[in-house]
Amino acid sequence: MIIDEIRVLLRAKSNALVRRSAQDMAALLHHDFIFVTAGGRTLTKADYIDVSCISGKLVYVSQTVRELEIRRFEGFTVATMLLDDVLALDDREITETFRALCVFTNPDGRWLWAAGQTMRPALP
Repeated sequence: MIIDEIRVLLRAKSNALVRRSAQDMAALLHHDFIFVTAGGRTLTKADYIDVSCISGKLVYVSQTVRELEIRRFEGFTVATMLLDDVLALDDREITETFRALCVFTNPDGRWLWAAGQTMRPALP
């Protein structure tokens, strides 16, 4: 089932972030990957790997996915979710929930993360 396959990929992404594994993260990302951060910055695949795994400016302690919804389109799949993150940013610990949108593609029978965006959820 597709939702289970996407859950596996999201779990692998979270694990790569926490372990700061650039190699594992690179294997999950499409070569033309693009990401828009909650702060409005646009990152390429190389930028995302550097920021999240290499530089040490952003260090994930944990990331939990909840409220995952999947929509399948011709040629790609979109997932929306809430991410409960615990991270260190410039040596400040932050616990925050983000709304995320991820676009996945399956060009060779293996899911890859092609694009994403995070933002703070709207207040009730």
